[in-house]
Amino acid sequence: MNTSTRKRKSSERKDFERKLATLNCKRGIGLAVAMSILLIIYYFLCRGEKKLPYWYNAMLIVVFTIQIAMSVLLVYIVRNAQGMMTQAYRMYYITTLVFFMPVCVADFNINSSIMLYVAAMALAIFIPVLQRNEMHMYTLIMAVAAVVYCTCISLGGFGRNTVEAAAAGVCAMLAGRYAQERFRGYERASSESRVKNILSTEDSLTGLTNKSGLINTATVMWQFCARSRSIAGAIFIDVDYFKDYNDTFGHDEGDECLKKIAQAIADCARRDTDTVARVGGEAFFVLVQGVEKENLIALALKIRSSIAQLKLEREYTGMSNYITVSIGVAYGYPSDGASFKNLYDSAADAMYIAKENGRNCIVCDGCVYGRMKQEQPLEIRWLALFYGE
Repeated sequence: MNTSTRKRKSSERKDFERKLATLNCKRGIGLAVAMSILLIIYYFLCRGEKKLPYWYNAMLIVVFTIQIAMSVLLVYIVRNAQGMMTQAYRMYYITTLVFFMPVCVADFNINSSIMLYVAAMALAIFIPVLQRNEMHMYTLIMAVAAVVYCTCISLGGFGRNTVEAAAAGVCAMLAGRYAQERFRGYERASSESRVKNILSTEDSLTGLTNKSGLINTATVMWQFCARSRSIAGAIFIDVDYFKDYNDTFGHDEGDECLKKIAQAIADCARRDTDTVARVGGEAFFVLVQGVEKENLIALALKIRSSIAQLKLEREYTGMSNYITVSIGVAYGYPSDGASFKNLYDSAADAMYIAKENGRNCIVCDGCVYGRMKQEQPLEIRWLALFYGE
């Protein structure tokens, strides 16, 4: 197994564990609410039949308070301290089990009923979706709790209630184990499916979005721009004479070159709404929204400048000793009926015009940018306003 595969497996495992922890905390919140409601209903049902001892009322209040407090704590952790989710749900489930068992024993002694115990076992075993090592420990704790409960209620004589309680505990644990395997398998399959979906829209070499992912993103963005009547912009970037670079330095060096260029582009288009994609061998695409023509050209100039600053050496091509790029810029309003394909093709056409005009330049609306000194103030001014330079 190579390093990249191990890293991907490790990432998948961590992603699965994080999602499982989130799910368990959310289920814990639901269980806390369910337990609280169950305690209230059961209290009033029992109170209607007989006067309950003060100590029993106190036990119910303590358990009820714990459930409410833990539900609030879990909500806080899910929202503000996600790194503590695993410890939080473990603490909640074990605390609930430990404090609920005495109530179940007291309930049997007062009301001669095992209903609260059965309900507690069923909820506790089916609600959490634990990892395999956690499930072994949790089952052991529940088994001990069930044995203690059955022992306590059999002190007055081994009878039908003891057998029913033992049978209920065994059935709950066996059914819970089966449910756990199903739940865990479903969650892992869902997690792996999400990872595969991410990988299917990610370029394996550069880590950027690939063309398929770009189309998916553009579909969503296009709808937003159409509703908000905002502008959509595109920057098509192609590395000049890259085939010659590969032939001279080899494909490994070519791959490293593309990675550096991809990172330089991503560092320039860093807004949350910017999408940077690799759409071909040495071709890249930047999709932006809400950026007018002048600012779009400024961003293209910044990308060209950033790549030039990498100083990726190559054989002299008649214009530079370093890697250069040709860039096409296009823009449009989705609300006017323009499609993403039209925008993509327009940016690509502009890039080819840049190639025909000597490369190492930017073309937008038939005008060439990036070679004349008088354009430098425009670049600096707009970058200062919109890209924090």
